[in-house]
Amino acid sequence: MTGFFAWWDGVEEWLTGLSFVPQLLVTLAVVVPVSILVAVVLNLLVDGVLAVVDRRRFADDDGTGI
Repeated sequence: MTGFFAWWDGVEEWLTGLSFVPQLLVTLAVVVPVSILVAVVLNLLVDGVLAVVDRRRFADDDGTGI
């Protein structure tokens, strides 16, 4: 863990040493893909949980739902 924190401190120091526009571009290049990835994972998680607790699937005798 110490190695990771040392690396992170180096990245943070490098990023804060940049001027505003490069900071913004680097941050957006990292934050936007990470945000999209988190949204996709949360969407899959919610879909999975709702598929388990969705009672509409069992509303018909054939199991097709409403």
